Amino acid sequence: MKAGSKHLKKNAKLQAQWLRSTGLIIVVVLLATSLLLNLFQMVFPVVKYYGTGMEPSLKDGQILIVNKLAKIKKGDIVAFYFNNKVLVRRVIAAEGDEVSIDMFGAVSVNGKVLEEPYASEKTLGQCNLKFPYTVPAHHYFVLGDQRQVAMDSRLKEIGSVDRDRMIGKVFFTLN
Repeated sequence: MKAGSKHLKKNAKLQAQWLRSTGLIIVVVLLATSLLLNLFQMVFPVVKYYGTGMEPSLKDGQILIVNKLAKIKKGDIVAFYFNNKVLVRRVIAAEGDEVSIDMFGAVSVNGKVLEEPYASEKTLGQCNLKFPYTVPAHHYFVLGDQRQVAMDSRLKEIGSVDRDRMIGKVFFTLN
């Protein structure tokens, strides 16, 4: 009986060690997963798009993944802060560019009329900005694809978007 009892004690000790090791591994995996998710969210924040200003490119209620590290260039769809809200618009011009929009909605950057297949309708829309407009240093001039309803850089209240207000470039959408 003593040999069996020794064997049971040894077996119980091994089981306890195995449970501690397994528990430690589970805790480490959970912490690592949590850390990776937090890092992912810091670099690739997820935002929900509301509105119709970016139709047909984006739909109301769409989930967007934004890349904070991407280099922003003309034509990119970006997310930025405005009055404690997140707005999503398309970059039309960058610092130093001269923007003009005529009464029919044709957009020119540095004297060249833009081809805008993404714009659903060419119109001046809501605008209280004087043209030509030169984009200040560290700023972007953004427009919605649905020019009739979009609130964007054509309004002095929003204006050109300072780089510090940029969240980043939209690089993935979920319906």
